[in-house]
Amino acid sequence: MTQEYLLTFLEHGVIDLNGDDSRLEKLRSTATDLSSVLQDSPSRTIRYTLVAAAPNILSTDPTIEEAMQALRAHWTTVANAYKGGVPVALLRAILLEALVQSARKEDSIAVAFVNTARNALAYSESSSESQVWKTAVSEIETKVDARAESEWATPEMITVSPLRYKASASKAQELEAPVVDRDELKQKIRSAAGPGGSTPSNQYNPNSPPHWANEFSPMMGDAIANSIDEIAAKLTSNPIDISGPLSALAKAVAGHVDKALTSFSGATAGLQRRTNLLWWKEALYSPSVHESYLDLPAFEAAALMALDLHQQVPSYSPASVSAFLKEAIRSLQANDEEQEFSKLLHAARTTEFMQPFRTLAAEYAPSPTGRGPLLSLIGYPQSANIEDTAALLAFSGIDPQHKLDPAAWGAYLFRELQSARATQSEQFQQTEKS
Repeated sequence: MTQEYLLTFLEHGVIDLNGDDSRLEKLRSTATDLSSVLQDSPSRTIRYTLVAAAPNILSTDPTIEEAMQALRAHWTTVANAYKGGVPVALLRAILLEALVQSARKEDSIAVAFVNTARNALAYSESSSESQVWKTAVSEIETKVDARAESEWATPEMITVSPLRYKASASKAQELEAPVVDRDELKQKIRSAAGPGGSTPSNQYNPNSPPHWANEFSPMMGDAIANSIDEIAAKLTSNPIDISGPLSALAKAVAGHVDKALTSFSGATAGLQRRTNLLWWKEALYSPSVHESYLDLPAFEAAALMALDLHQQVPSYSPASVSAFLKEAIRSLQANDEEQEFSKLLHAARTTEFMQPFRTLAAEYAPSPTGRGPLLSLIGYPQSANIEDTAALLAFSGIDPQHKLDPAAWGAYLFRELQSARATQSEQFQQTEKS
């Protein structure tokens, strides 16, 4: 049976409906509405997830206001039912339910939800909700991994369907069976036998054997030979054109070979990808800047490795890819360094080496507004003041003084890139509908 996370929040005491089942129906209807919004606008997945996972999110956050507006459509007096007017905990529960409903239907939303939730929950103080989120993330992550398995796995056997070719129906050439003109042949035989037949005829009678025979033999032979030649001429048929069937057969064989090669290529793509990643991890060489990661500062290398790995793997990748990245970063020198989050973000927004990252971030994410991904802050460095620690905390949900090591920093950026690309089918606009 499909789990309903609104009920799970109630069971854990995170939200309280005072035992009123009619209120639960209103929450369910609102979650269904927001789920439809997500499916129409997948890019909202990241903001919805970040807000749903943040117990201390401001009631003025645009996503909270959007959820409140959706709830009012089903519950006009909701503001009067709760102190403060805005039931943030209730709205966050609705958002999670909407996210899970959408993720169950759309793989792209599932990818964005899982990656964003993994990032957000690592810095969220939500102990009372941790079990609910663990269950939700585990369910959707299992779905994502199942999808990724089809793109990463290498089958034990490659099966190619048999060649399908149906020869065109042959057209029988109708030939009229030739018949010897017996009357004409008899007349010629009679002329060869002696005088009295048609002209020319044998002028000798049979009682003149030498002369008769000399005349009879060639005339009789000509008569029979001519009859045979006439029959043979009528039996000769026109040449048969087989270029059409041969051309069709050649196309069928070519198509069959193409399908076989495609099957082989698809079946071995996962193996090739894994092999390339192992080579990349061992070489520690950046294909984008043509430089060894070992020659770069640890945090610069970590960010660049996140970008390079993102460009090597598809959106539907197993959760183990993030762990793979962490281990690759930990193999760098001085990987035990730690830096404050605010300093790392400042470097990402200003340093020259992060310019390719900033360019991609601007393509993937909208300008920052309310709780949102770091990609928005990185891709639009002039649009938000991160020197204001309160504003930075409100936007990112991460304490500006919180320290990260290179592996944590790289994994965070990688998950954001994966989330953003998964929902990139919708063109981001700086003024999205709220």
